[in-house]
Amino acid sequence: MSKSLFAIFMSICFLTTGCIGEEEVDIFYGEDIIPSMPAEDFTLIDENGENFSLYDYEGDVVVVAFLFTRCPDVCPVVSANLAYVAQLLGDLYRTEVQILTVTVDPWTDNSSVLDNYSSARGLDWPHLTGELEIIEPVWRNFEVGLATYDSDLDGDGVADGFDTCADTPQGEEVDNEGCSESQKEPSEVQAMHHPLSYWVDHTTGTIIVDKEMNQRVWWADNAWNAELFVEDIKLLLDE
Repeated sequence: MSKSLFAIFMSICFLTTGCIGEEEVDIFYGEDIIPSMPAEDFTLIDENGENFSLYDYEGDVVVVAFLFTRCPDVCPVVSANLAYVAQLLGDLYRTEVQILTVTVDPWTDNSSVLDNYSSARGLDWPHLTGELEIIEPVWRNFEVGLATYDSDLDGDGVADGFDTCADTPQGEEVDNEGCSESQKEPSEVQAMHHPLSYWVDHTTGTIIVDKEMNQRVWWADNAWNAELFVEDIKLLLDE
């Protein structure tokens, strides 16, 4: 075969992908979900105590995040990131792009708790909760890894996941973080003690769902770039 014919042959192969097999194309700045996964419809309860169904947003691009109100670290950051994304979207937000949050702690996060959480932060999108048997399939569909811990090894009434002062002497009163007066630095101010019976740990990210209700992009909660996140949304809007 001459060089010119070989070049033509290889060009056809690359255009059709028939000779070397179809390659996955990385389109988005976040992690491409390949193959895309259907976002199954669900009906949960929002912060106002009203029913909310995911497919009410069919035809829009939907950002779905998972958090819980007692989360001490990444969840407030994700909420702030989403608020910034809404700001960057401008008129696209609430017209062509929707945001919603699903709790991973329905045992604590009832509608009023979610309302307090969202109102305190000026968040105007649905914050959703529901009975465990209804919300569990949502976690599975979006591949949320979830574990709850109710251990309290030092017996101070604070679950180990929230206990920053291990081995509290028996009988000493502790604050929210499981620290007694004898375990604190002299300058620390004691907080009111609110015993926590369990701790939630969840592994997930924020998912962008396309207009046909397919999960297309995944962003890790600790690796955000809001501007690039918005670019991914706009790519889906253009489809």
